[in-house]
Amino acid sequence: MNVKLRVATMGALFFMAGNAVFAQTIAQDTAKTRDIDEVVIVGFGQKKTVQEVTGAVSTMKSEKIKDIPVASVDKMLQGRVTGVQVGSSSGQPGGMASVRVRGVSSINGIVSPIYVVDGVRVASGDLTTGNTTANILANMNPDDIENVTVLKDAVSTAVYGADAGSGVIIITTKSGKRGKPRFNLSMNAGMNDRAVEGHKGMTMAQWREYLAHAVMNTYNATPSWGQTFNNIGEVYTFLEQGGEGADLQNIFTTDVDTDWRKVTQKTGYQQNIDLNVSGGSDKITYYSSANYFTQESIVRNSSFDRLAFTTKVGYQATDKLKINTDFQISHSKLRTLSQGGAFANPILAQYFNRPSDPIYNEDGSWYWAPSNSRLSNGLYNIPYLQRNNYAKGGTLRAFANLGIEYKLFRDLTYKFVFSPEYINIEEDTYWNPLHGDGYTYGGYQRTSNNRYFNFNVQNILDWNRRFDLHNVGATLIQEAWKSDNKFLAATGITVGTPTLQTLQNFVVPYGYDGTKGVSSRYGYAVTGHYDYDRLFILDGSFRRDVLSQFVPEKKAGNFWSLGVGVDLARLNYIKEMDAISMMKFRASYGKLGNQVSANPYALYTYTSNYNDFAAGGYSGLYNPNLSWETVRPFNVGLDLGFWNNRLTLTAEYFNKKTEDLIYNLPLSGSQGLTSYVDNIGNLVNKGMEFSLNADIFKGDRDQFNWNLGFNLSTLDNEITELYGGDVNTSTTTLRVGEGVRTWYLKKWAGVDPANGDPLWYLNGIDGETTNNYALAKQAVQGSMLSNVYGGANTALSYKGFGLDLQFTYGFGGKILDDWAQYMWSDGYYTDYYPGYGDIMGNFWTPENPNAANPKPMYYYGNKNSYRVSSRVLYDSDFIRLSNAKFSYSFDRQLLTGTGLTGAQIYVMANNAWTHVFDERLKFDPEINLAGSSNLGLPILKSFLLGVNLNF
Repeated sequence: MNVKLRVATMGALFFMAGNAVFAQTIAQDTAKTRDIDEVVIVGFGQKKTVQEVTGAVSTMKSEKIKDIPVASVDKMLQGRVTGVQVGSSSGQPGGMASVRVRGVSSINGIVSPIYVVDGVRVASGDLTTGNTTANILANMNPDDIENVTVLKDAVSTAVYGADAGSGVIIITTKSGKRGKPRFNLSMNAGMNDRAVEGHKGMTMAQWREYLAHAVMNTYNATPSWGQTFNNIGEVYTFLEQGGEGADLQNIFTTDVDTDWRKVTQKTGYQQNIDLNVSGGSDKITYYSSANYFTQESIVRNSSFDRLAFTTKVGYQATDKLKINTDFQISHSKLRTLSQGGAFANPILAQYFNRPSDPIYNEDGSWYWAPSNSRLSNGLYNIPYLQRNNYAKGGTLRAFANLGIEYKLFRDLTYKFVFSPEYINIEEDTYWNPLHGDGYTYGGYQRTSNNRYFNFNVQNILDWNRRFDLHNVGATLIQEAWKSDNKFLAATGITVGTPTLQTLQNFVVPYGYDGTKGVSSRYGYAVTGHYDYDRLFILDGSFRRDVLSQFVPEKKAGNFWSLGVGVDLARLNYIKEMDAISMMKFRASYGKLGNQVSANPYALYTYTSNYNDFAAGGYSGLYNPNLSWETVRPFNVGLDLGFWNNRLTLTAEYFNKKTEDLIYNLPLSGSQGLTSYVDNIGNLVNKGMEFSLNADIFKGDRDQFNWNLGFNLSTLDNEITELYGGDVNTSTTTLRVGEGVRTWYLKKWAGVDPANGDPLWYLNGIDGETTNNYALAKQAVQGSMLSNVYGGANTALSYKGFGLDLQFTYGFGGKILDDWAQYMWSDGYYTDYYPGYGDIMGNFWTPENPNAANPKPMYYYGNKNSYRVSSRVLYDSDFIRLSNAKFSYSFDRQLLTGTGLTGAQIYVMANNAWTHVFDERLKFDPEINLAGSSNLGLPILKSFLLGVNLNF
């Protein structure tokens, strides 16, 4: 059923579940009407018009994400879609983004959405096994994407059954259209820098000053050491003369002042080139593309390169038979670096390496102690390792999608889909024998190969029938999916010369590993749709899945959904109101699955060598009662449109309950196992989503155009049942009434201005304080997750000039500095590891009694002040200009005779500006989904110059 709307020459704006979609139309006059259907792709490639949707879906069109300078589609979602939080714990080029749809649906299960490309589920996440950090989605060319649809509620996702509990992201790729060949060439290039400045390291002068204060404080507080000081100058003299030993004497007399950030980092380069051609005839349509993408981090020896090809063909063989083929092949190369406490981590080097250690000796050779191949504090010369060591991976991904569609009868269509996906990942880690991690091994080489073969088979019967104003449809779906994985790795040590870097040259076998895994799932589903003139809409679905890993009685799961909608704007008396063009109420409820990796079986492993016999060991405790995690989402929404949808608004409430949470419960090690897997409780994610879009001015190229959009989401994540009581760690807790990403810490109460001692609240909340760390209690200190988040966008254009701005924001989350015990050690580690330079000017002295940091104490530290507490827990509240584009599109008349049908030049900035509300926070605020930084590579901001040519 088509919708009649009045259409002006400026076009019509259609609203779909919180996202505006512009459909340009041309009319002879303002009284003329035209039939327009805006189509949404939902489960298994099924198409629905906007007016038929009863669920919670949000769509990004290609024009909204065009030219965004990121490697993978998951990084494009932040701030553009309601109900979706996106974050990255590392700025590794080609690395992963964490995506959460309407909160965190599990404790131990899958918390990321599944990704479906043209109706078929594809692999996602990090599939590497060595020292690399990767994202298989980065092997897909984002320039091939036509639109991205996020399915968030039961009626939208239940058709995916066992996998749908954490949301579904549908990616539709571009297809050819009838007409002569159309070519598009897109190119951009530019530079990368830090999105957030980060903590500063210590300069030599700062380190000396801070150390001198720490030494003075400890000596003056410890009379038994036999020395006291009246001023800081006396301390300098004492240390320069070797009073505290040769190590500190060298620190206070050397003229070396190494900036470890400067020597390990640089300006990164980025480039993207994409060429595609599309066209077709009455029988055949085609789309082909070639893409080259390269991105460098600002940290040396970290990069990502991709070469991708796509060919998509549609063939209308007969009036009844249509064949579609889609082939994607790509190869990527990844170079990455250590994170966390690894001595080879270049981010750690900024704060742990001493500025008193040089990079080179006076003769130009690399500097380290010949006796142990280490720096003065036992760490590594990172610039040398960046040039001579590597951790790299190469990924080949081949994806094919064969679809056959046959119209059995006028209203009945049969579809067959066969889609294999082949992924081969080769990884190499090399440590040279002269310095660094490879020194004690005489050289180290690890080589691995990880192969995945996944395939998906679907048989679909689709029936649709119209009876006057009644529209009825039903779909029967049979799906089978299987993944076959084989992994092989070998490690060797001791090599004759650093120039030999292949495994055969390492003469001592050091280890090997090999695994094989097969998992499968099959299911059957039925969906139904009914609407009366799109005034009243009813949707339903049922799916039964069988998963290979559970015991026979628990393998199957039944999942269902029901959705209803009423569009009051279809009523005659509202149609007569020119101001109202949409007034749609919708609601849905159902039961979904949440896939887990837990295994209920008690198994023996034979991986230990006992006198050259295979020794058996326990692996897992048999739990026949282990069952699916299930999710029950409820959703209610209201869509409003005014003045032919020039202004649109959506508001939604969701309540998503997860039952039978799976968790590893502890066991005594004397039983042979330290934990077992069981269903332990329930949790709820609930919140509101709002989206507003206004097409304020709309005209042709030479007129002023202005579009404004805003979206806001709230989230309340709460555990409602937990069998067995609280589960506490040194920093987190699981407990009824709190969320699944809750910080559980001693609460910092500041510094005692009288003496510079650290203070904590005794009860972990407020009131009485103590300077005894052991007496302070842990308490809940907030959540990692933002509870208010969203984005805003505006697009302005005039006479070919265009300005597009996209902002993102998040409030309510908290980030922990997980390496703070070394960085803010208040003298405990300062002589070995300098730590953050940000402490300068903000530590207690008699002249600065209201400083934020305690009095530094050499050797002892200050009463355990460096131990973890809310002192190093920061608010992640932020606003970010995530993307800005200024462009000029040439008038077609100027292109006459050039062979071009369109041309645009632009400058673009990504993550160009970030404002954090907690002045203490120096990390990127979008790492809050991970909760901590783990000294990962900095998240990037990019500045690019680009051009788009059509011919």
